[in-house]
Amino acid sequence: MELVLIRHTAPAIASGVCYGRTDVPLAPSAPLDIQAAVAQLPTFDLVYSSPAQRCLQLALALTDRDGCQLILAPALQELDFGQWEQLPWARIPREHSDPWAADTWNLAPPGGETERALWTRVASWYRTTLPAPVARCAIVAHGGPLRVLRCLALGLSEQQRWDWNPHWGEHAKFDLS
Repeated sequence: MELVLIRHTAPAIASGVCYGRTDVPLAPSAPLDIQAAVAQLPTFDLVYSSPAQRCLQLALALTDRDGCQLILAPALQELDFGQWEQLPWARIPREHSDPWAADTWNLAPPGGETERALWTRVASWYRTTLPAPVARCAIVAHGGPLRVLRCLALGLSEQQRWDWNPHWGEHAKFDLS
């Protein structure tokens, strides 16, 4: 099976704002951004998507084009930043954000989740859902879950998750045969 990981296109949120689980809309350029992303992608037999609208719009464009099934996967949601969601990073006290930034694997923002929890959530979904019985599968999601999926597809450790930081609308292909 060929697995294609696809990051959503640019969201409509001010630079420097903390967001993860928040369901922010896409940028006004979304129709053109989605069209450009879809034009670079092969046809799919199945598309999984985070339920966030910024992922779902690209996923729907793919399923409309290919006539394939779309499955929403809540496990593919972005990291939950808890009480920091939608706050400008500059308004989050450094005495709270600096320790978290130094150890995102083990520390969570207040009311949020750790990167370890994100990894566990996505890895559990990956092990129980893939490989799907299809030739080519797309996953439309966010940077955090996509980094985890890349590591899992390549057999890499969690320490290597930051080796890839996909840009808006970027994709990567993996042969899971």
